[in-house]
Amino acid sequence: MKNMLRNIALATTIGAGSAIAASPALAQLDLGVKVDPRVNVRVGNEPAPRTEVHHHYVYEGYSSGEWYPEHRVHRTHHWNSRYEGYDCYDAFRYDWEDGERVRYESTWCYDAKDRPYEARGTRVVVKID
Repeated sequence: MKNMLRNIALATTIGAGSAIAASPALAQLDLGVKVDPRVNVRVGNEPAPRTEVHHHYVYEGYSSGEWYPEHRVHRTHHWNSRYEGYDCYDAFRYDWEDGERVRYESTWCYDAKDRPYEARGTRVVVKID
């Protein structure tokens, strides 16, 4: 009697373990088991969504949230192979990052259709005290 109860318990344990292990496969076969195999993974240097509200400010006479060229931009349609654009120039912007006031410095160029764009990998962030 004791061995019979032990065998029943062992068979129940093995059966339950097999059912749990097979449930993801059954979900893929759409046999009625609800398992959501999707996983969200973020890779890269994308900034986290901002949760704090920051207001407009003026620093050294420049308004936050706008890009300003370091010098006057001269359009000569000169190709810059390093940044893959025309008439590249340095620009800066005051803004907020992680609750701190910062200054962004970057390189901007024009594409073949004369649209300005920020050259990839050129942005530098400087914290303002």
